[in-house]
Amino acid sequence: MAEPFITEDSDHPACGICPSLRLPRDAFVVYDRPSRECPFNPADGHRYTSDGTPACVHPDKIGVEPDRIAPPPERVVVEQEPPRRRWSLFRSR
Repeated sequence: MAEPFITEDSDHPACGICPSLRLPRDAFVVYDRPSRECPFNPADGHRYTSDGTPACVHPDKIGVEPDRIAPPPERVVVEQEPPRRRWSLFRSR
């Protein structure tokens, strides 16, 4: 089995779930930030691409340049409520 990319004697502050702690560098991809292209899997606590490749999303923490660029976040459209009519208790004269 190959040595993990980040080992105990490394000075990189990798996250506890980072694939760099358990896999060699050629066995995972590195995104520039978290994205929908590498969602968190709550079943095992790791991130994967759609084809099942483990993914790291903090290249600065493991000391490498990202090899994948995350797409921009999707815009959230917030629908506004229509204005409500206010009924006055007082009549105007």
